[in-house]
Amino acid sequence: MVVDEDLLFADEEDFEPAIREPQRWRILIVDDEEEIHAVTRLVLNDFTFEGRGLDLISAYSGKESIELLRDTEDIAVVLLDVVMEDNHAGLDVARRIREELNNPFTRIILRTGQPGQAPENKVISELDINDYKQKTELTAQKLFVTVTTALRSFRDLKTIDTNRQRLLQLAMSVAHQIRNRTMSIAGFANIAVRELMAGEDVVPQLDTIRVEAARLEALVSSVSDFASLSRGVKEHVLLKTAVDEAYAATEKELASKDISFADVATVNVDVDDLTIEADRRLVVRMLEELLMNAVVFRKEDCRIAITAEPLKEGCFFKIEDNGVGISSEIISYIFDPFFSSLSDGVGMGLCTVRKIVEEHGWEISVSSSEGQGSTFEIVIPVCVDSEPNEEGEDA
Repeated sequence: MVVDEDLLFADEEDFEPAIREPQRWRILIVDDEEEIHAVTRLVLNDFTFEGRGLDLISAYSGKESIELLRDTEDIAVVLLDVVMEDNHAGLDVARRIREELNNPFTRIILRTGQPGQAPENKVISELDINDYKQKTELTAQKLFVTVTTALRSFRDLKTIDTNRQRLLQLAMSVAHQIRNRTMSIAGFANIAVRELMAGEDVVPQLDTIRVEAARLEALVSSVSDFASLSRGVKEHVLLKTAVDEAYAATEKELASKDISFADVATVNVDVDDLTIEADRRLVVRMLEELLMNAVVFRKEDCRIAITAEPLKEGCFFKIEDNGVGISSEIISYIFDPFFSSLSDGVGMGLCTVRKIVEEHGWEISVSSSEGQGSTFEIVIPVCVDSEPNEEGEDA
């Protein structure tokens, strides 16, 4: 069934796994004093939040900071001086971030050595600034707390915006799919009525109506299931145990289709003793969907490799297969709701995987070559050292 053995799909000398670190939080330091940049970098050198370090970017004027903000994606926090080119350069930057760049997400922390140039009440009430600190009071500990609070706020705002966009995409996809099914049902019903009145055989039309109705039911069921996915209580999950549970669930699902998992695929697992903190139920569901995807798009001699390697604070998780692969034309759409290259596919499996990954704050990517297989890579920023709970050990 599942064995601890490395599986390589290429010659050993040609195979060099590329391990990605978690994406770092980008923080822009805006100040005209070099010493401020140096001290800030020194204090935040070992800072991590949710297993991710910092990418500290420097700007020495208000003009330079706006250019960087315009050209750099996902700057989470701006540590912004007030007095630079002039007495209000920092305030102008704050205003332009919100109004000109239309950026409501980046958290703006005003730092000033001359508080008289930017009275706190006036600044906070008139500008969308998220925190205000005098440089003389900003100790290392306070800077840690301030940055942590700002990153948490940025993360939550981005999550809300992503969920809003996903909901809009899902609603539009559902409307499109339902419209297609109902139009087909109505069309064939009308044909059946005409042919019935003419004494013709209407069985083919009725069969099509039944098929389309079944597809509509599957669509509604998949949307209901997808909507119910939300991260519950986190617990310590041993990856090996989660993989075994997912294998068993996939085996059961395939058996309901008269397919023996062991007959159609060889699964090799090498995840050491890595333990993550996650919703165990969702992790198993994610792995099951990825295993099913590999089986559905298999070739003969189907091989699936599941590996995990430790990172600095987390782990790098991969599911690799040697199946039919994904063409470059469609690979950017595979996580979209209802997208499927199969005529009878619902297309919610990989969309479900992406949602589970995002619910945990992880990162997922895919690489593939037609005819050679696909590799799904998940970066989990934080692992834990402690043992899984008794439930995890007994499963």
